[in-house]
Amino acid sequence: MDDSGHGAPDRPVVVIGCGLILTAAIVVWQSWELRASFGSQTLGPQMMPFLVGLLLVLLGAMTVAAGLRGAFPARDTADWGNVAWIGGGLAAMILLIKTAGFVPAGAILFAATARGFGSTRPLLDLAIGAVAALFVFLFFVKLLGLTLPSGFTESWM
Repeated sequence: MDDSGHGAPDRPVVVIGCGLILTAAIVVWQSWELRASFGSQTLGPQMMPFLVGLLLVLLGAMTVAAGLRGAFPARDTADWGNVAWIGGGLAAMILLIKTAGFVPAGAILFAATARGFGSTRPLLDLAIGAVAALFVFLFFVKLLGLTLPSGFTESWM
């Protein structure tokens, strides 16, 4: 750190901020492409992605500014084993969601993510994940009337 309390620019933070701004540009651009309308609504379906894009621009700009000032605290070293647990859980969900269904795939993702964050109780994590995924599934399918991937486990609902 120099005398002003700021360190050298943190390049990875600047890159992340630029990535957020790029993502925001894509979201805003794609939100303009949405042409669906629901009656005489003033705000169409493109409004929420547009607002999300604007928020991403703001957060990206703030991240770039903080990175240029070197205002981020030092990072811990990465534990790639934990990252692998979370990535493996996501891969398992992608592979299982169409065959096993949303609930078991979500339970596996939850348990793998919990393990990535240090949990040592896989059966409890699977149970909690299954209950949470079931509530999400029922909320979207039964209350909102939306479609989620359902496999053999959701066929009885």
